[in-house]
Amino acid sequence: MSFKCTYIAIVVLMTIQHALLQTTDKEWFDRFLRTGEACKSNTCRLGDSTCECYLTIDHALTMMYRGEGQPAVLLKPLKGRAVRFYNETEFERSREDTFILADGYKPRIVIVVNGRFPGPTITAREGQEVIVHVRNLMHTDSTTIHWHGLHQKKSPWSDGVAFVTQCPILPGQNYTYKFNAKPFGTSFYHAHIGDQRTMGLYGPLIIIPKPDQQISSPQVDNVFIAIIQDWNHDDDEDALYQKMLWGVYDSSGNLVTETKDPSGARYSRFKCHSGLINGRGRFYRSSTEHNEVPLTRFEVEQNEDYRFRVISAATLYPFRVFVEGHRPIYILASDGFEIGKTEVESFIIHPGERIDFLLNADEPLGTYLLVAETLEVYSENEYHAAEAIIHYKNADINPNPPKVTARTCDSSGSTCRVFNCPFEHFSSQQNRKCVSFNDVESNDPNSNANEVKSNKVKEMFFNFAFPGEAGYTPGSVNGHQFLPPTVAAYAQPGLVDYTCEAWNASTICECTYSVTIDIDNKDLVYQFVMTNIGGGAGWSHPVHLHGHSFYVMKMVFATYDSDGKLTQNGTQDNIDIICPDSKNFCSDAKWRNESWVEGNHPDLNWINPPQKDTIIIPTGGYVIIRFKADNPGVWFFHCHIDLHNTNGMGMIINESPKSQPKVPTNFPKCKSFETPGNINSALDHCCHRLMFFFCITFHLLWSYHIIL
Repeated sequence: MSFKCTYIAIVVLMTIQHALLQTTDKEWFDRFLRTGEACKSNTCRLGDSTCECYLTIDHALTMMYRGEGQPAVLLKPLKGRAVRFYNETEFERSREDTFILADGYKPRIVIVVNGRFPGPTITAREGQEVIVHVRNLMHTDSTTIHWHGLHQKKSPWSDGVAFVTQCPILPGQNYTYKFNAKPFGTSFYHAHIGDQRTMGLYGPLIIIPKPDQQISSPQVDNVFIAIIQDWNHDDDEDALYQKMLWGVYDSSGNLVTETKDPSGARYSRFKCHSGLINGRGRFYRSSTEHNEVPLTRFEVEQNEDYRFRVISAATLYPFRVFVEGHRPIYILASDGFEIGKTEVESFIIHPGERIDFLLNADEPLGTYLLVAETLEVYSENEYHAAEAIIHYKNADINPNPPKVTARTCDSSGSTCRVFNCPFEHFSSQQNRKCVSFNDVESNDPNSNANEVKSNKVKEMFFNFAFPGEAGYTPGSVNGHQFLPPTVAAYAQPGLVDYTCEAWNASTICECTYSVTIDIDNKDLVYQFVMTNIGGGAGWSHPVHLHGHSFYVMKMVFATYDSDGKLTQNGTQDNIDIICPDSKNFCSDAKWRNESWVEGNHPDLNWINPPQKDTIIIPTGGYVIIRFKADNPGVWFFHCHIDLHNTNGMGMIINESPKSQPKVPTNFPKCKSFETPGNINSALDHCCHRLMFFFCITFHLLWSYHIIL
């Protein structure tokens, strides 16, 4: 009897497996579009060699529930619930959790992934082959997906940067990415064309380390993901870009001034109305009154430890993150790389960064808030923050908790420690102490700073700024405003025009700026000095390097007064660095002390320097990074503020061109198509430039040739 049951079970399992194998890609796309998930259940597990997923990209409206047919149900927030607009009846919680709400202000178009905003989490195991099929159902927009933080070794064509590593995925097209799941840690995927990330095309990408790694815990259980975004009610990505170029005017016709951080560094005219955590947040009409939108919930058990993987998908603003009623928290990792456990009161996260922290859930049972406040300075009657609920299991929950009480840092007589400030210190009155990447050490099993200790260091300076003449100050790197190629640069290198002949140290040019490194593929060590100095400085720039992580050897800030404000002429182009050009564009910077050249800066951190792939360049300061050129490819290097990037603040690092792997067979290619003028037009043009007699003669001869 047991043999018969076993036989039947085997047959059933084989039948199911066969059915799964026979399922078409369209059926998989449609299945995950219904469920909101992403990956096949028989992949991505410990022991599986692959992790296969399907993502459908489309548009949707916030505050609209489409699950009850046509017309859709209009929603509104009420006391921490999303209810039917007209009769205020509630939905069951499981259904409400799937609603696309943003900050509940009004219906607003967003980009969704598998019907979700943000997109579903992809969780793979270190070393697996990740296969992601992408279907673009948007009616008019092309797209690409970048796998932020993954190095794409031996698969550079899967990096997902439009016109750098691939052609855009056109409406109605499918595209398959394949890459190795390394390095482990907290990453995310997002659009890499225009400013689509602003509209919601992003989602978490988590790589679980191999079981034998000696790293911080927890890693799988007791883990939450919090992905943060700044939110604006009025503007889509193209409107934001135009307003950044030409200015924003208020209802009285006055030009709106730029927002600033506490030091005086500028962000943008882009108005931050709200912050979102996992696609939800509350809009504050005043400093205390909000619109009662349901928030993301994290449920914890008392006296347990929890890992929070915090990801910044923000468009512009950094956020200071803390947990109400819980102090301290402990930093565990940044950009997926482990650092020594660091006790802080809060931390600052910039666009493109990921920071993992540990929370001890050791407070009285109740409802608390995870809070991410923008770092901007705004009026006393405003409040710009992303919030989520941390609820202790077995406690009554308040679905509509009040705003957190403002924190003070002197009640116990101790100074609050804030990790990852973009400036050297807060005002002395705030009693906060900044902890930078100069102050932490790598604790990652894959880190090996010895690999970048070399006497043969290639040093390069890159200034990320807005230099130029009055009226023309585009985003640029070393004075080059990046112009994307019209082809997929990696697959079609011979069709890319990399010439930037119009450039010199005192001009700004628009071109496809590229620097070739490691031409002979000798795994050379490179030291990049990334600056934010000169006449185009004064703005926030978190910079991301594709294809690599790097060691942070030194962060150097400008000078500040006791109130934490940038001092005039206290920037590093007046201290450590010389900008030889007469206009102070700083596109050809060099060390003031000539003995520092080629990697000989006297104060680099050689004691387990932290490893990252995205880092803030302090306004008026610089960051020194090192990495080994061991990953042939065409890698984008850019500011991770989308509006700065699309304005030209990016470039290509063309690494080891002789050793770059060939693209797969039938890899898509693209280019501009221009119809050549007809022969008569060409000849007419000739007549304007050559002697009349010659052109008449040529016409007659050509006509005779045609007749024959």
